This record gives sequence, structure tokens and C-alpha cells, in this order.
Amino acid sequence: MLRAGLVAVVLGFIGGLAGIWMGTTLFAADQDETPSLHAIVHHELHLSAEQDALIEELEAAFAIRRNALEAEMADARQAMGEALLEDQELSNEVSAHAQAIHSAMGELQVETLSHILAMRAVLTDDQRASFDARLADAFDAGR
Repeated sequence: MLRAGLVAVVLGFIGGLAGIWMGTTLFAADQDETPSLHAIVHHELHLSAEQDALIEELEAAFAIRRNALEAEMADARQAMGEALLEDQELSNEVSAHAQAIHSAMGELQVETLSHILAMRAVLTDDQRASFDARLADAFDAGR
């Protein structure tokens, strides 16, 4: 039972990392890789001053929400680890904390997608076409 619980915890943790990876991959620029969506928006789409200001507002609001959800995941992960060490089994408390991690992770993914769509709405048709092409690449869509 303990082994199955530990496997579930490890898989949950890996899932959490995958969610975080998704958010950071879309918005963090890495010079050795394809430009991030954030870099594309700010450096390739030639935004007007008004568009730039609107997107900065969107990014500031998203950063607050993302930080809150990441803190929620970290708190739940810590609580899950403490409960696991104390209970030494996949107890109801351990499961509840694992569910809290997954819930916050799911909320972060939805918030990230909502943020992407909000930025997209600010773009012109030509900018949107470039944005959509990069977005398809980021999600391996349309293969």
C-alpha cells in the first residue's frame, strides 16, 4: 500500500512539473531555443503603443494569478509531503493534498490559456496570424 501511495505521489509531482513547464515554456525566452510566445509578442509582432500597454496590463494581472496558484501548489506539495511522512500511507489527508495540487495546476493551465486568448484579442489580423502559427508550434498542433 505504501509503495502504491509513493508511486501516486511521484506521478502527481511529475504532473505538477509538467504543468509548470507548460507555463514557463510559453512565456520564458531561452536564447538557444525557439523564441517564447512572450518574446514573439514583444519582439516580432511590432505592437503599437496601445497594444503594448494593453498586453502589459494583461501580463501584470496574469503574473499575480500565476504566482498565487504556484504558491498554492507549493503549499499543498509541502503539506502532502508532511502528511505522507507522518502517515506512511496514501491516507485521506495525503490524497486531499495531492488533489489540491492537481486542482491548482488545472486552474493554472486554464488561466494560462485564458491569458493567451486575451493577448490574442489585442492583436491585428496580421499579427494574429503570426501569433497563431507560433501557438500551433508551441502546442504541436496541426501535425
